[in-house]
Amino acid sequence: MSVPGAEAQTPSPTDLDAVLRKAVELHQAGDLAGASDLYVEVLRRVPSAWRVRSNLGAAWAGLGRYEDAIDQYRQALQQEDDPEVRRNLALALMKTGEVQQAAAEAERALLAVPSDRDALRLLAECRLRLGQTQSAIDLLGPASEAAPDDKATAYLLGTALLDAGRMAEAQRVMERVFREESPESHVLLGSVYARRGEWPAAIAEYDKARAANPKLPLVNFLYGEALMKERNDWAGAASAFRAELALDPNHYESNLLLGTLLREGGHADEALPLLEHAARLRRDDLALSFSLGATYLAIGRTEEAQRLLETVAAAAPGHLPTQMQLALLYTRLGRSEDAARARARVAQLTKEADAKSFQGVRESINDLMGKSGASSERKP
Repeated sequence: MSVPGAEAQTPSPTDLDAVLRKAVELHQAGDLAGASDLYVEVLRRVPSAWRVRSNLGAAWAGLGRYEDAIDQYRQALQQEDDPEVRRNLALALMKTGEVQQAAAEAERALLAVPSDRDALRLLAECRLRLGQTQSAIDLLGPASEAAPDDKATAYLLGTALLDAGRMAEAQRVMERVFREESPESHVLLGSVYARRGEWPAAIAEYDKARAANPKLPLVNFLYGEALMKERNDWAGAASAFRAELALDPNHYESNLLLGTLLREGGHADEALPLLEHAARLRRDDLALSFSLGATYLAIGRTEEAQRLLETVAAAAPGHLPTQMQLALLYTRLGRSEDAARARARVAQLTKEADAKSFQGVRESINDLMGKSGASSERKP
């Protein structure tokens, strides 16, 4: 057995081949730490073994060492532009929240091998995470038609169609491959109820899906969102968002809404890392700008708060909570005239809304969800 990807000979190739065979054996058996140590030993002697370097990246990714994995994948790609390595790089980047970079690498992998369905799904998922729903649908639609029994593609396409509000199409896609009592079918039915505003029925369906498969992507987030809408159950919603983030730390909406709930509950310091992580995932969402700006104001970082809140006010001048935050901000800064104008705007907006009172996260975030400071595709 020769060392994959290595062209230079080593003083004792037989011994080195034995080390590599043992590394692969450990890797396949699930001993990723042991395999990693042996891959490193091989690479010390044959740095040009790009496949070994790729294997090391895969082992480290499996151990959660995504930054180290990314470094190994990039070094391997400098030695050999291999589409599979590039796809693995894209996946590791997405795991670290670098969704823009992940999308670029996944697209390059797909261009190199158009038949790579894993790369296609990865690229589509990146686009969904970036709020580029229609682009994801354009990718997944033909792929689902070409392989109508592919459950992974069907579920991703169904999710994208639900996000776009295209309920009938989503139902056709998902019913084609999922049985009536599957967790996926309960998510679909729950989403149909949610779109109609029938929140008790939606919660019941999400409960069934969670009971059958609590690790199903998005089910905990959807359940939490429904609890907010139906019951104002902030504690239950926060618990559900935490469950989603335990499975996917880079889920944008769970970071945003959990961070907002924490801020609304007076836990700005705990909210801040969630909202700043959300900002790394998606930067142009007004809902994020408002919540992060309000959090900065709560912890005394007024300069950052001013920049974000004024951006939201310019893009959404009728958003009452933003004006309330600005009134508080300008008062703290001693800008009495600006504070007075903001308070007058609050009074005007309150009157226009029939004296509707500020109701926390549903008003401060949901009114802005789906909007951005610049033209972009619809945000979920």
